[in-house]
Amino acid sequence: MIDELSRTTLLVADRDEAVAFYVDVLGFEVVWTGEGTNGARTVHVGLPGQPTVGLWLVEATTDRQRALVGEQTGDVPAFVFYTDDCLGTYETLRERGVEFRGEPIPKDGSVVVEFEDCYGNVAVLVELTAASG
Repeated sequence: MIDELSRTTLLVADRDEAVAFYVDVLGFEVVWTGEGTNGARTVHVGLPGQPTVGLWLVEATTDRQRALVGEQTGDVPAFVFYTDDCLGTYETLRERGVEFRGEPIPKDGSVVVEFEDCYGNVAVLVELTAASG
């Protein structure tokens, strides 16, 4: 049986631009970089302390792939990222140029806010509050 979820693939227009966003802006680290099985430039980024979990940033090489950059999940969130301080993280990321879809709001035992990556993929930033325990 399956024991662990490791990575998901995200098509990007420019690998260096995507790495800059996920590493320099969001605080991920590069875990691996090289050429994928299809010959595409690929980089695996993850959060510090979680080297087996992360995103494969795959540079789109075909017209079909390029059309999907930023649209892989439509307008629904592609990712959920947890934080211990939603408001503080929101302020830090906003200062770094992240585009948010509103301000953090309390919702069902958590504080949440949506933001977009450098291609328009939607992510949710979540702080679980004591009430959700």
